[in-house]
Amino acid sequence: MFDRRAILLSLLGAGLAVSGCTTDNAAPAYSGPTRTVRGYLKGPPYARLSPSATVFITAHDATSGVSSKMPEIGATKFTLNRVGHFPVLYEIEIPASHSVPRISLDVQIRQYGRLIFSNDRQYSTTSGNNLDIPLVESHPRFRSRSTL
Repeated sequence: MFDRRAILLSLLGAGLAVSGCTTDNAAPAYSGPTRTVRGYLKGPPYARLSPSATVFITAHDATSGVSSKMPEIGATKFTLNRVGHFPVLYEIEIPASHSVPRISLDVQIRQYGRLIFSNDRQYSTTSGNNLDIPLVESHPRFRSRSTL
């Protein structure tokens, strides 16, 4: 009996150790010096966020102005893993080159593959490392779609 319990506990411990080593953040495609932009995602005070909600943040080069064809310079995603409300703390690493003086962030919060919150306009920064982004609820028509 003791041998079975020891084997079961060691398997359980190994499973927990392996699951603790995984992360949602992909390795950055850019390997040079980076700059971290962080801030809060602000939404309606009545909104309740579930632990399975996933935040997608994409950084674009907005040097030429905010247009539909801005090159992507960085992206990150993370799962909330908590029940809660806004604000949600975020941070994203982008290249720290002087050729990208202005960045624009696009934010989406999805739950079960459906878009539930997003920013309705592009928020950009030129020099600061802190950027708070207000989010709005998505239109019910877009919320019912299941696209990723």
